[in-house]
Amino acid sequence: MSANYKRPHVLKKKKGGGTAYDEDNLFSSQEDDLFGSSSTLQADKQPETASTTVQSTTATTAVTKKSKLFPAERNALFNGTYGFVAQRIGLRPVLKKFPEQVRHTALHHMIQLATTKEQIEQIVALLPKWRESRFRISETTVNVFVLFSDHPKYGMDLNPAAGRQLLHDLHVEHPLSESITLSALYSIYALPSISGDLISCALLTSACYKTATKESLVVARALTQSLQALLDKEDPKAYAYPVNHYERSQNKEKAWLTWTLTKIEKALEKHKQPYDWLRQWRERSGHVQVAL
Repeated sequence: MSANYKRPHVLKKKKGGGTAYDEDNLFSSQEDDLFGSSSTLQADKQPETASTTVQSTTATTAVTKKSKLFPAERNALFNGTYGFVAQRIGLRPVLKKFPEQVRHTALHHMIQLATTKEQIEQIVALLPKWRESRFRISETTVNVFVLFSDHPKYGMDLNPAAGRQLLHDLHVEHPLSESITLSALYSIYALPSISGDLISCALLTSACYKTATKESLVVARALTQSLQALLDKEDPKAYAYPVNHYERSQNKEKAWLTWTLTKIEKALEKHKQPYDWLRQWRERSGHVQVAL
C-alpha cells in the first residue's frame, strides 16, 4: 500500500454524486485492539469473525470479516484520513468547495486507527474545528481524550485502574459507542486488551447485552467466551463481595464485578444462552447470596 490515502476503504459513492465517509468501516481491522489476540476469537469458535464495526449513529457494534492492517498501512490510513478531514472542517476549511462530505463517524474512525499518543493529540487538536462544523460528538468523549492526551497539563496517564473506572462510568449511562471509543486508548497506553482483563471484559460484555441490538449481541457472545476463560483462571473466593462499607470503598472493582456478572447471567438466560458455568462461579464466590 502506498503512503497515499486509501480512499476506497473509507469513502463511498453518494446518490447525488461525490463520495462520503463510509461509517461501516469505523472499526475495520481493530480486532486486536478490542478483543486482544485474534486467536481468542478463533478459540471461541466464531465463524471467521475478525474485526469490529461500529456505527456510532446507532451505537451498535458488529463483528465483520476484514483483513488486519499492517502497521505501515494503518499509519498511512490514519494520515490520509486525518489530512482529508483537516482540510474539510471548521468555519474556513482549506478546501472551501469539495465533492466529498465528511461524516461524523470520521472522528471515531481516526480514533480507532490511532496507535500512538501523538496521533491522539492530533485528533484532539481537530476538536475545535470539528465543533465549528457542528458535527456530533459527546462531551464525555471530548473530556476523555483531552484529559489523557495532554499529559503536561493534566499529569494523567491511562493506567488499568483508571481505564476500568472510566469504562464503568461510561457503560452505566452512556451509549455503547463511547465504551468502544475508550477501548481504543487501551492499546495506545499499553494496557491489557479488553478480553484479557477480567473487570474490563465483564463491564463491556454487560454494556453489549444492555444495548441488545443484533450487532452488539454478536460482540457480547464473543466477549462472553473470553469472560468464561478469564473466570476459569481465577479463584472465585478472591472476588468475594466486600460487605463492609469501608472495604467496599477500597475494593470497588470487586463490587462492580459482583453486580456486573449478575446482569450478564440474567442476559444469558434471557437470550437462551448457557449460563450454568457463570452461576456456579458466582455461587463459589458468594455473589449469589448478595445479588440475585
